Amino acid sequence: MRLDYQLEMRQTQKLLMTPQLQQAIKLLQLPALELNLYLQQSILENPMLEMNEEAQGEEESLEQHEDADFDLEWEQYLHQGDGGYLRRSTGKTSFEHYTAGTLSLPQLLRQQLRMISLPTTVVEIAANIIDNLSADGYLRMPTAEIARQLQVKEEDVLAGLSVVQTLDPVGVGARSLPECLLLQVDSRQDAPPFVREIICQHLDLVAKGRIPVLADILQADYALVQEAIDYIRGLEPKPGVSLSTDSASAYILPDVSVLDIAGKWVILVNDSISHRLHLSPSYQAMLRNADSHGTEKFLRDKLNSALWLLKAIEQRRTTLYRITEFILEYQESFFSRGVKSLRPMRLLDVAQALDIHESTVSRASNGKYLQTPRGVFAFKYFFSANLDTVNGVGMASTGVKQVLEEVVASEDKGNPLTDQQIALGLGKRGIKISRRTVAKYRDQLAIPSSNLRKRWQ
Repeated sequence: MRLDYQLEMRQTQKLLMTPQLQQAIKLLQLPALELNLYLQQSILENPMLEMNEEAQGEEESLEQHEDADFDLEWEQYLHQGDGGYLRRSTGKTSFEHYTAGTLSLPQLLRQQLRMISLPTTVVEIAANIIDNLSADGYLRMPTAEIARQLQVKEEDVLAGLSVVQTLDPVGVGARSLPECLLLQVDSRQDAPPFVREIICQHLDLVAKGRIPVLADILQADYALVQEAIDYIRGLEPKPGVSLSTDSASAYILPDVSVLDIAGKWVILVNDSISHRLHLSPSYQAMLRNADSHGTEKFLRDKLNSALWLLKAIEQRRTTLYRITEFILEYQESFFSRGVKSLRPMRLLDVAQALDIHESTVSRASNGKYLQTPRGVFAFKYFFSANLDTVNGVGMASTGVKQVLEEVVASEDKGNPLTDQQIALGLGKRGIKISRRTVAKYRDQLAIPSSNLRKRWQ
């Protein structure tokens, strides 16, 4: 086989990911809150970008007007010699101007510990135990290890632990689930029969829903065992979770709002910052009068970058508007009648209708939310699988899940429906669905199986 080199010309087509295209893709997939942060950073980096300050100027003039009225009242009170008003106007803020902060679990326990009169050694041990509690309020470290670290006897650590277990929330400081539940039972003093025995020896049977087996072991009526299990399920297995600060609250800022105004749907794209963004007139004048090549090149590059950014923002706004408009038209039955009328819809359906690529629809809808008169929904909520119906129209999986929840909620709790019976019931309603699909949807909705849903009283 002979190897040699040669030159040839070949014409091909390929997509080049230019910086401008990368920026447009990035802006398209940013939610509203992240977009605002990105634009604020862009304003700091690019002098050609400027924020329209008209709205801000109106707010400042309003504040100045309010200050003028306030000064007039100040003069009136000054002549009246109102000492209380003078004290409030000296610039010192009152405690009433502050809101209460949220205490973490260790802070709350330490606060309660300081209110108890105890020996210093016990307080130090209890404080150390509090520091070693997990986020859910359990003590995972062995007491012998704590005694070795503090160089004290294990009996002293157990005494400090007993103090921690008397604090609120009840059950904190437990070393196991049975101990946590027993601490709550001791504090309430209203436990029905067999509760303690079930907690200490038969929690595994409770988790499996083996009530007949448990009744035979305890030699008790099914109704009494069911009452004890209901009581146990009303206890808190993780007492520290409600005060845990590990996960911050998630706040949703809708990217698009749909309003019903006089019987007509109005679409508003949330662009609180982008619509006020414009080119700086002063820097444009500086570009026209640039006296050096370096200055002109720098300003021209910034101008091109700003123009591309404004174009990408407008393209993002247009894409979101068109996708929302299609959803509003295609899912009109959902907006007028509710979840059960949600039609099956794919990314490909939107892409073909709007003549854009499917990946563009995916980027534009991923992580974004739509505010409607029926609530705030993720854009992905409207994209669901299609289940066949008797009339051939099809039904979205989201609507099927809603119907499934209603079927389970209305069933006989003493004789709950199996997955096969639920599938047959949905079939009578015109929904073609298999038993395996029912089981999958039931797991997604966190609905227990029929054995666990059965009640014996």
